[in-house]
Amino acid sequence: MDAFEGIRAATPQLPRTETTPTEATSPRVPFASLADRATEAIREADQLQKDADREVGALAVGEGSTVETMVALSKADLSLRLVVALRNRALEAYQTLMRMQV
Repeated sequence: MDAFEGIRAATPQLPRTETTPTEATSPRVPFASLADRATEAIREADQLQKDADREVGALAVGEGSTVETMVALSKADLSLRLVVALRNRALEAYQTLMRMQV
């Protein structure tokens, strides 16, 4: 008798299915370079900022929604904060490498 036999009997067994990554579940290349990912994050942050600017402009002329504008501004802010955090981490890693003695 196995020590885990009681546990296995008590837990429901789900059918095993083979899953493979598809374009819908992983749209990115698995081994994309850090530079490619950083460039993608910067482009996304830029696009979100442009979207937020459009929403603010629409709100200013009375065509936009306050809620949609605030959501667009929040998305742009969060995306910019992410890009800045990535930059800070990359800079910190570079400085650590430069301090290493060979």
